[in-house]
Amino acid sequence: MSILAEQFQQLSTLLHHTRGDWQHTPFSCNQLPWPELTPMLMALTEAQIDILDEDEAAALAWLAPMRPQTVAAHDLTLPELARAADYATPRWSNGIGGRKWAQIKDFAANVAIDHPVLEWCAGKGHLGRLLAQQGAPSVTSLEWNADLCAQGEQLAQQLKLKHHFHCADALGSAPTTLFQPQQLAVALHACGELHLRFLRQAAQAGTRQLALSPCCYHLIEHDHYRPLSIAGQQHDLQLDRHSLRLPLQQQVTGGERVRRLRHIELSWRLAFDELQQQITGQPRYLPLPAFPKRLLSDDFAGFARWACAQKGLETPEFIDSQHWLALAEQRRLLVKRIELIRHRYRYLLELWLLLDRALFLEEQGYQVTLGTFTASSNTPRRYLLQASLA
Repeated sequence: MSILAEQFQQLSTLLHHTRGDWQHTPFSCNQLPWPELTPMLMALTEAQIDILDEDEAAALAWLAPMRPQTVAAHDLTLPELARAADYATPRWSNGIGGRKWAQIKDFAANVAIDHPVLEWCAGKGHLGRLLAQQGAPSVTSLEWNADLCAQGEQLAQQLKLKHHFHCADALGSAPTTLFQPQQLAVALHACGELHLRFLRQAAQAGTRQLALSPCCYHLIEHDHYRPLSIAGQQHDLQLDRHSLRLPLQQQVTGGERVRRLRHIELSWRLAFDELQQQITGQPRYLPLPAFPKRLLSDDFAGFARWACAQKGLETPEFIDSQHWLALAEQRRLLVKRIELIRHRYRYLLELWLLLDRALFLEEQGYQVTLGTFTASSNTPRRYLLQASLA
């Protein structure tokens, strides 16, 4: 059994045992679900909850007396991989944010460019363009958005690079022919089903080298995650999309403005839930999708009208914002206390998902490494899965 397989088995046992901690939907709860944790949770003020939730080490130390095995599992850390020698920005990188450019540079610092490159879900092809400049024999970037392909092609022509775009849906049938045995296939922050398709098709084609940084695990085809590896199928956690979102509930930047927006968003989501229960007559939580933060600059009544339209509900002529926000206030601290516990499983669930992908590749005959390729200040999605065939 490989080291990765041993870690996966250990983590699977823990997550099965503690699913009562991380599987709850906080907005659906009307009381704390853990009698043994209730006294210590109720003793915290909102300010103390916020401070703990933003400081992982402090939160784990606080939880350790009641959940020693959960805290100990955080010792399953991944090695730090290579970093770029510098983050100097060439003229063609104008418009790429500083943190995004650091991610691209750090990703590129970890791949050996010995074969033609396939860049999966490429956008404008920034990563592929950098790899072409660093000596890749050729680069093919797959992207479904025709405008982004056109912009990428124009930049490649200006720089006289062997960098071409294939405009197609990565989830369609056409891209399967892009994977070749003598190839390096890369994907930086490919979401959910897109990176699952990347792994399956690359393994089927026997692609020599793979480098993947996954993102957005919840964007999958089915209601529940279907593990890739045999080991994952044997230890299936039955993860629904709600649970798959948990690793993504982590912010890189903080500050007063970010905290204020989080506070408003939580209160408004809960206030809308109180409103929709009155409209529908159903005492059930109705989830809202992610939305642009500019909606939070309006008043609650405007947000509620938008939310009603999203859910196909008849909007009341008058919305008493003060009334609904007061009801939300009663639920807000309960949600934050529940999330303080659930958030201590963000890393463990993401590690389980990463290891499932790694073991799938091991089962296909690949040699696999898994580590962190960039600083946490650049992105929480900083895990890099690399695989090679002998």
